[in-house]
Amino acid sequence: MRKILIILAVLTLTGCASIPRTGPVQVAGPNAVGPQAGVEFLPAGPAEGATQREILDGFISAGSAPQNNFRIARSFLTDEAALRWNPTKETLVRGTYDSVTVTAATEMTYSTEIALALNEGGVLTTIEPAETREWNFSFSRVNGEWRLSDIPDATLITESIFSSTYGEYTAYFYNHNRTALVPDVRVFARLGDPVASVARAVIAGPSEYLPNTSTAFPKGSELVSVLVDDEKGNATVDVSGAVSQASITDQQHMLSQLRASIGEFANVTATAMSVNQSLLTIAALPGLELNPRVDDRPLILHNNSFGYSTGTEIESAPPNAASIVNLEPTSVSFDASTNTAAIGTSTGVYLVTDRTERISAEVSSVDPQIDGSRSVWWVETQLPDLISVFVDGRESRFDGPWLGSARIVGLEISRDDARVAIAINEGGKGYVLVAAISVDDFGRPNGVTAFRRLTVSVDSIVDLAWVDSTHVVVLGNRNGVVYAEVATVGGGSRLIGQPQNPTGISGGNKGVSGLVVISGNGQLWKPLGEVWETTGVFADVLATQH
Repeated sequence: MRKILIILAVLTLTGCASIPRTGPVQVAGPNAVGPQAGVEFLPAGPAEGATQREILDGFISAGSAPQNNFRIARSFLTDEAALRWNPTKETLVRGTYDSVTVTAATEMTYSTEIALALNEGGVLTTIEPAETREWNFSFSRVNGEWRLSDIPDATLITESIFSSTYGEYTAYFYNHNRTALVPDVRVFARLGDPVASVARAVIAGPSEYLPNTSTAFPKGSELVSVLVDDEKGNATVDVSGAVSQASITDQQHMLSQLRASIGEFANVTATAMSVNQSLLTIAALPGLELNPRVDDRPLILHNNSFGYSTGTEIESAPPNAASIVNLEPTSVSFDASTNTAAIGTSTGVYLVTDRTERISAEVSSVDPQIDGSRSVWWVETQLPDLISVFVDGRESRFDGPWLGSARIVGLEISRDDARVAIAINEGGKGYVLVAAISVDDFGRPNGVTAFRRLTVSVDSIVDLAWVDSTHVVVLGNRNGVVYAEVATVGGGSRLIGQPQNPTGISGGNKGVSGLVVISGNGQLWKPLGEVWETTGVFADVLATQH
């Protein structure tokens, strides 16, 4: 894609785009990993005879240009400050309004509202409610011109600049027994060498939101360089010497992580690893599935038949379909790999394998969900703020960082079994949290931790589903109208249209195009762009496929 060069004059700090309060935050994605695509901002450097305020304004404006290690922004600094400044330690999305106060002859204080913060590892955090922060700046004369001599290790940018110049990328980490790779979305400047940034993130390890995952790289490992041959598509990741002391198996796992992570870039088709420029010969491990697949067809119950919908017919009924139908379910969550289902009914919650077991006589206020360990997740109507989990014959309850007045209205387990998405209505607002699932030595869930709020803003939530391993779709009510919104776990969000009278939604294999919505009259709908079109199929229940 051609770069659009926008030559910016030195901007004042007011009059820029504001941080959105009700709409979705978009971060050049989701998961846009094309090579060096997008908008390139080229702010002006310091003008001759510029005042202290003009130098400060110009420096903050230059945060929009990460090219060449923020070369333009560093031109506003003294030589010593330019060497010392770490612009990526914290990237902050600032508000419309700011304040600059002169505190001494060579000092100023700058303050603004902050709603989004990005750390050095690319982990994006929503600050809600937004908070006002303050920084001190000092000035010195260099050859008769004012330059900044003392500045914070941070970059301040507007929301519009952030959306245009930063992208979402995925670093992959191992689950507790290295049988699956779990995605960890990071956000980096698109023109700031994101391939190297992702490789560095993989080596450093997972974010705090995935406490039950790990990197195969030993402690003390560091990225030296990443070289990409754009013609051949070969990427070589050079790492520090600690890697050379690792076992062959560990080196294989390291390379698998790198291949999964930087292999998502359009200009990378093969990945190798070297130590001190010496290429390692590493046999590839069998491929780990990054996005566990389900059947492409909607799984439905209709007219006392349960199976996969092909046109107006129901085919390929699971072996236990008759047991499921006999329960007269109001919801079904099905795992085809184990032929196991979690069933919601008007008489309680059931687990169906090759036999049927009622695990709770209480009706669930959400559609009960199955996971890969054959555990069932649900919410008892009398305990709307607690998650119940039936694990190997016993029930546990998990709480979270919400108030007792909150109502859990939906939940779904990611197909890698590492995370759970939770929809909550509380105090006239709806929001979504994604939490990490901790497991015992047998892979059975024993807790939920590290809750992360997604960037959706709705009055209430109808339903939610995993779109793929890094995105959650939400049916959210805004001013009486229900919209579908896709949110990246660790990134931004975007609206994908207004389904007709939706009551539930289910994910598939093809991202947004694989979504299916069921309406109040049982009609199934699929998205076409931002328009939802009918499939001509009706169902009594649209099942979740795990």
